[in-house]
Amino acid sequence: MKAILESYQITQIVKYRYPFLLIDKVTEYVKGERLKAVKAVSMGEPYFAGHFPDFPIMPGVLITEALAQASSLMMVLDSLDWQAGSRILASEPTSMGVLGSVQISFLQSVLPGNLLELEVSIDWKKGSASSVNVKASVEGSVCAKGKITVMSVDKSKISS
Repeated sequence: MKAILESYQITQIVKYRYPFLLIDKVTEYVKGERLKAVKAVSMGEPYFAGHFPDFPIMPGVLITEALAQASSLMMVLDSLDWQAGSRILASEPTSMGVLGSVQISFLQSVLPGNLLELEVSIDWKKGSASSVNVKASVEGSVCAKGKITVMSVDKSKISS
């Protein structure tokens, strides 16, 4: 799986950092259509200490967050008009957030040592909001799938 964006490049685009950055690399991106990314799930992840000590599994909420981060990353790349192989521009006029609707079905556990493959694709787009079809899988077996709605938000309009 060849990376088109590595983790250090992803941190130039999104403001998440370890331990909350849940995307290790981007392997495919088609502007306005889809993005594929991966998360290497390691036993060293802090949540495994308590979820669960005798049978560690990645929490569904973090699988959902990884899919939301992949969805948001795709939308930011679209807004930056980024092309694979291009440099990442330092300016970021918008930030992304999950909006309203998150519908995810969990079908299989994600365990330490798994390579979690994240696939997101646009279902519909209206203005700054988009509905994104999402799927997380391990070695071709679907672990979670559903839809997430994301929206670009002008940072200057967010009150502190």
